[in-house]
This record gives sequence, C-alpha cells and structure tokens, in this order.
Amino acid sequence: MGANRKFITVAIACLFSLSTNSFQATADPADAFPSGPYEVSLISASILYPSLFGVNKGLPVADVSGVLLPNGTIRAFVFAQNKGIEIADSTDGKIFTRVGNAFGGDRGQGMPRVVKLSDGRFRMYNSTSEGVSCSISSDGLNFTSEKTTCISKTSFASAKSGLTGPGIVKLSDGRYRAFFSDMVIAGTGPDPHQVFSATSTDGLTWTADSGVRIGTGAANVTRSAEHPAAAMHADGSITLFFYDNASRGGKDAMGMPILENGAQGLWYATSTDGGLTFANEHQMEFPSSLGHGFGNDPDVFLDKDGNMILWAGGFDTAVGGYIGALKLTKQVVAATPTPIAVKPLPSPTPTPMPVQQTPIAVRPTPTPTPVVTATAAKKITITCVKGKLIKKVTAIKPTCPAGYKKK
Repeated sequence: MGANRKFITVAIACLFSLSTNSFQATADPADAFPSGPYEVSLISASILYPSLFGVNKGLPVADVSGVLLPNGTIRAFVFAQNKGIEIADSTDGKIFTRVGNAFGGDRGQGMPRVVKLSDGRFRMYNSTSEGVSCSISSDGLNFTSEKTTCISKTSFASAKSGLTGPGIVKLSDGRYRAFFSDMVIAGTGPDPHQVFSATSTDGLTWTADSGVRIGTGAANVTRSAEHPAAAMHADGSITLFFYDNASRGGKDAMGMPILENGAQGLWYATSTDGGLTFANEHQMEFPSSLGHGFGNDPDVFLDKDGNMILWAGGFDTAVGGYIGALKLTKQVVAATPTPIAVKPLPSPTPTPMPVQQTPIAVRPTPTPTPVVTATAAKKITITCVKGKLIKKVTAIKPTCPAGYKKK
C-alpha cells in the first residue's frame, strides 16, 4: 500500500496484506478488512500507558482509536484519566510519542472513535452522558464540537447509563451504520450489555435501528457485549469485535452475579445482512503476557502496508490501564487430503523349482488272473387275464396265477 492511503484506526491490532486495488484513498469507513477467522500474534504488550501521558500509576489509559495519516504515521487517540482525550503518534506502531490533547484538557469527552473524512478532515465520536457527540478537526489535533448529541441514548430503552463510542462502517447503499453498546457504570456489576446500531447518510445525523444486534434480545448472539469495533469486508459482510464480561444477569445463592465460566474476553461475530443479525461467534486467545481480562474496548485499522491492526485494553494494578497491540491474520485451515484409492498389484506367481528325484527301479507288472463271472439270469414279463382283469407277472420263469390265463 502507498503512504497516501488513509484508513480508520480502531483499537485492536492485526496485520494482513491486501491488494492496493481494494481500497479508496480515504480513511472512509468503507475500507475493506480481511475476513476471519483470525489468528493473533503479539506486536507489543504495551504501546500506550499512564506515564506516557503524565497519568498517575494505577489509573486508566483506555478506549483507544486512531487513523493512519497520509505520511504513514499512526495517530492514536486515547482516554487518559484526568487528562481527557490524549493524542500520540508512531511510525512503527510500537513506540508512541505524545503530540497533544484533542480538546485542550479534560472536557468530559470519553471513548473516542475517529474517522478521516474524504475532504481530509477528522471526525471524532465520543461517549457522553446523553449518548454520542460529534466533533470535527482539520489537522487531527484540535477538535471542536459539531453536535452535542448526534446519537441519543433515549432511542434505546435499556441504555439508561449512556452509549459507548461507536464503530462505524459504510454500507453498500452509501449509508453509514454505527454500532455501540450501553455504557458500563464504574463500580457496579458486572452486568450484561447489549449492542445497538443506528444509520446515517452523512455521519452526523443518525437514526436508531430497532432491535438488538448482540446481547439479550438479539436474534442469534446473546452473550454480553460492550464497546464494539466494526470492520467491513469486500463481500459486504461486517464483523464486530466486542468484549464479553461473562455476566448473564441475575445472582446466585450467595448474592453474586451469575457468570459464564471461560466466557470473559474478546469475541467477534459476523453479519451478512448489513449489520442487523450476527452469527458465527469466536473467542480470541491472547498471549499470556497480556494478562487475564485483556481485550476490552477493541478497535481495528489498516496500516500503511494494508495490514490489519488490532488494539485493545488491559489493566495491571502495578501500572494502571494500558493498550496492547496485536496483529490479526486470516486463519489458514489445512485441508484434509482426500485419500487416493490404490489398486493393489497382483501377487507374482512363483516359478516352480525343478525337484531332482532319485531314480526308482521299474518292476514288471504282474498279469492278473482272469475272474469268471456268472451271467445274471434275465427276467421276463407275461400278461395274464381273467375275464376283464389283466395282471402282469415278471420273473425268470413267470407263470399266471390260478384262474388266470396267459394272454
């Protein structure tokens, strides 16, 4: 890919080569990502962390997003506790340098998701107490508010606590679809979460879609899902990456939340109907160096070489919240070879070996003494009659019974 390619950066890192003909020269949500299933390999366990932004140890750095700049630089936007939306740049995707703050300080804007528009400007979507806000920037460093609430939480009855920053794709009909979940309330839960969606023709004014995409009430994938990232594929299918906190609602006999064993972590599922119904869910397995619970607040983007990058968050009590980078490549499933029927070769017929025999003296055959056999007497049959009665008699010397005459 040339350095002039502009792609959406989202927060989970994966690398995958694609042809240059697959993309428009923008960071539009129409960028096409490789489809799964995916294999994961580590780029760096920690690319963004508290001390990089002057945040006290033990506090969170989370909810990362970014874009690929025209010169190939990766720009990351991340929430930093007590700082707001901090910005950092990297030329290799591993080592980042702080370059600014989107709003000049903490202005209550959380969970950034940034897209680069076709006119070269940057639009940031943030989670607010009322839903999702939209802000605009010409340089990707200084943002001003466009619309305080471009997606309202009031359109989603179970999202009383607010909405997360959205993952956005461009549909085949030219509209945009945004995916987001209800907000996690700090210090509570874990509670199950749901993913919703909304559509827009301009990326600024949004209309809520009815129903639930993932979570309780969804058609297929009903596990808890929060803060999704979205990826469009060349065939029009859409993959959502989301975090499952394993909560299934309700409490056990001890009053503890009911959790599904082994479910906590990053998952992804795919839609073939424009992002309304999702299925074929998979759980990602990360290197142990990333720690238990890694994978929250994911986001995905393509680097300057067309590789698919995936970023996500983790928390270490000794450090605080951090962002790790991974690469996702399409999983290669080895085909099982079809057995070939082999016709057995005929067994060779052994050539008989000549057996040397010891000569045997020939003795003259004695002439047998003729045996005289008496010739058996021949029986004859006669017919005897007595009035209308007829009787046949067979013997060597047959005679008619008394009263019968030989005919």
